[in-house]
Amino acid sequence: MKANVEKIFATYKKISKREQSRITTSQLNVLYNIYKRAERDEEYAAQLKAYNTGLGDDILSLIDKFFDAYNTRYGLDIRDSLIVFDDPEFTEGSYFLLTTYAKGEGGSLEERSPLEFKVGEVAHVKATLYSHSTDKPMSSYCLVMSLINDCGGTDELTVYDADTIEFDATLQRAGAVRFNIEPRDEDGKVKVGAEIACGGILFSKDEILPFHSSPEDFDDFWRELIRGLMRVDPKSTEPDGYEGDVVSEFDMPKKNFFGLRKFDVDYLDSFARAGYAEQDKSTLETHDSYEVYLKAPGPCHASGFLSIPKNAKKKSLPLTLTFDGYSAYAPMPVYSSNEIRMHSTHHGYEMAKPREGYYLKLSRGGILANYGRASGDVNSGYANIRDCYMTYLHLRNLQMLRFATDPALSGDIPLLHEYWNGEIKLIGGSMGGYQASFTAALATLLLEVSAPFKIIYVGASVPAFCNLAGRLDGRIATRLTMYEDGMDYFDPAMAAHLVNCPFEVQRAALGDESCPATHITAFFNSLPKHIPKKIKYLQNSSHGYIPDEYIQDWHCYKYNMDSKDFCEMVF
Repeated sequence: MKANVEKIFATYKKISKREQSRITTSQLNVLYNIYKRAERDEEYAAQLKAYNTGLGDDILSLIDKFFDAYNTRYGLDIRDSLIVFDDPEFTEGSYFLLTTYAKGEGGSLEERSPLEFKVGEVAHVKATLYSHSTDKPMSSYCLVMSLINDCGGTDELTVYDADTIEFDATLQRAGAVRFNIEPRDEDGKVKVGAEIACGGILFSKDEILPFHSSPEDFDDFWRELIRGLMRVDPKSTEPDGYEGDVVSEFDMPKKNFFGLRKFDVDYLDSFARAGYAEQDKSTLETHDSYEVYLKAPGPCHASGFLSIPKNAKKKSLPLTLTFDGYSAYAPMPVYSSNEIRMHSTHHGYEMAKPREGYYLKLSRGGILANYGRASGDVNSGYANIRDCYMTYLHLRNLQMLRFATDPALSGDIPLLHEYWNGEIKLIGGSMGGYQASFTAALATLLLEVSAPFKIIYVGASVPAFCNLAGRLDGRIATRLTMYEDGMDYFDPAMAAHLVNCPFEVQRAALGDESCPATHITAFFNSLPKHIPKKIKYLQNSSHGYIPDEYIQDWHCYKYNMDSKDFCEMVF
């Protein structure tokens, strides 16, 4: 078993070192199945826990923390969509390849991108099940397809003893069709090791728009709040004692004031003491990094990390502000050798706190389990749009941006304004993509009253909370939130007209159940026509499922761009 444990640890290191955006579902399944096998095999678990990783944690703890970090990026628990194999080290597994065709008169078929259909045309879908071990078609007891569309229609189809299923889809207005395909066994269960197809088709994609226009006072509403923000000194060391309707935990209103701590060995060790993986001490030699707390409107301070590479040239580095996905996982420091990185937590709580007694208390059934969802749960509503959870989320993000870019506020942080070149990037996925998008819009209003900066790039992957009123128009509904009055003031599609910088939707998943492709497309189409913008659709991808890289099917659309434009330079 020793050799196997060494192999498992080597596999963990290989996967965990990859960029999160490049980790494949197969790799996620490998780590997940190691963890799940340990739950049912005490001897296996004991051997994994006894192995000396040299990282301050056993293998199972490292895998657990790996998933915490992954979930923070995407704002969901990816483990909910992974498959338990009978044997994690020896399983065949399967995946689907999808092809779409335009169906002509007489049933003729011509292969076509799933993004290039017009309203009223008939799309023909062919989905074939392949073996992961042979990359050849494999038969299943049955293949079950379920479909939903933006006209409220549904469809189902089952074929038996087959490796391929085929069906037609059409739509009578600009919008989307979304479908799932499952390979099932004789008991009606999804086959062990199988990946489910999560596909979609857009019809007349350039004509997909939000259900209604922005509120007439949208700009003035946010302009008023931003001017109020400018009156809140981020470096104040006195809390105000918030008494509004937003519920908080851990006495946060009493802690809503400025704090700045530079990383040292003891601070990095505090992550391990709180139950997280040991932090790399070499970053102390390469970066000046800080824990940052800024006084902000509402119950919580703005919180995050700031890291500045050492030995850069003067005025040579952009500042990238990154945002997390949904829920309240523990934030981790992020480092880059060629840019200043500032992380802004959406929750505004403290860093380096225990996973079990702090962040999971907030996120699993706690006060941050359903924020902003209009679900009737605590912190989910919009009865008072000037005093609700989402109001303060955005004001905290703007406070971080304001602080970092104003030398009158952050000029005493060594190297920051010496190295910063005045340029900003905004990055995030899922709820982080939502925050990046909305911050880009509100930055236009912030610049009316703040120190100058220039946003050169926004990268939003599967951005959440787009076109929230779309469900009123019969669109495929997001699973993330309901709709109620007041939400339009917090919808990226309603704020899109304010965006005045290069913008990229890094992934719009055609099978996304949390952030449907229709709603992301409605937001993207609402962005001003004069800005450079780009959107990348991925077929056979849901919110948390990304096919292995060698079978990914991307469809990219660029507007106002040439070969030297921002998307080719940023990554």
